[in-house]
Amino acid sequence: MILGLALAALLVPIPQEEPPPADPRPAEILERRPDEWARSEPGAWAAWSPEQPVPPALTATWERATRAYAAGDLPAALDGLFEALAAVPEYPPALHQAGVIYFRLRRYSDSIAAFERYLAVAPGRVADTRALAHGYYTLGDYERARDHYARLIELAPDEVETHRGYGLCWMRLGEPEKALAELRRCLELDPEHANAAAWIAQILFDEERSEEALEAVLRARDLDPYVPRPWFLLSQVQFDLGRDEEAEASLERFRTLDRLDQEIRAAEARLLYDPRQPGVHARLVSLHRQAGDLLSVGRCLNRWQRLEPDRAAIAVAQLDLALELGEAEAAERLAENLRRLAGEELEAWVRLARYYAGRRDRIRQAEAEAEVARLRALEPR
Repeated sequence: MILGLALAALLVPIPQEEPPPADPRPAEILERRPDEWARSEPGAWAAWSPEQPVPPALTATWERATRAYAAGDLPAALDGLFEALAAVPEYPPALHQAGVIYFRLRRYSDSIAAFERYLAVAPGRVADTRALAHGYYTLGDYERARDHYARLIELAPDEVETHRGYGLCWMRLGEPEKALAELRRCLELDPEHANAAAWIAQILFDEERSEEALEAVLRARDLDPYVPRPWFLLSQVQFDLGRDEEAEASLERFRTLDRLDQEIRAAEARLLYDPRQPGVHARLVSLHRQAGDLLSVGRCLNRWQRLEPDRAAIAVAQLDLALELGEAEAAERLAENLRRLAGEELEAWVRLARYYAGRRDRIRQAEAEAEVARLRALEPR
């Protein structure tokens, strides 16, 4: 399952569009706050629905914001939304998207402000605001979060993440059985939801039900073996059950993953504010590979490729990953892509020569080796 997903992430088509240029005002826009948005006339958006087209006055601004968001440039997207809200006060999609962006930037108070404004002008759109409940929860307002999750469940009973959030609220409010019921509902809806399984294990362990907790935490670990927290909880459960040798091994794995996870989180935070950092993308690929997480390696390579679609080093890493996954057909296509991008890159031709030698493709091996010899002859002596 994981290997298939990694390959799917790896083989997303190379985008033909260049990423938008860097926004010159990221620091400035991040200093601004939702409380400066103008108000619309009462009832101005009473008849609005998501099916309505973007107002003509916003077409260019909205397209710029949308492209920036798709490219992962959240500050530039936010800048466009501020322009949109100045031109057309309280335009509902702009309020909603601003809430999403602030949430991703971990500015939860600003995210809440944006979503509350959205609901004030579009009160019938509660179903669009699960991130509002997430924001309340993250800031410790568990009762308000619980009540909002409850409203969402009434509107959409089978949304996995709503049940997860609802269950975590009950856990924080001291209702473990209600929390377990909601988290188990998550697993009914999505049997591969590792986070729900981990929280079930945590609650069971806290309730001194270690045998049940062991089963749940093993499930969480197996569903996503690269998340550190289940390994730590597993060690605690194993110690509690007197399985000290296994517990020590689990604790050691936790320490390794936790160290990598802290670096990964720091790198991801840097990309939130500026995705145009090739060195950070390369570091993320390296960190996930150290953890053995091939799915995330593929995803990171794909995201990096969107930033630099013609970088040969990315194509080399993609070829290596496909071979590691044992996907010969995909590797052949990726090798052709690397040939297209190799240019004057010596390392790329060295990798191609080795690949074709392994494939016993003597003609292409000879072509690649000739390029290697030519490029080495050009190196200063």
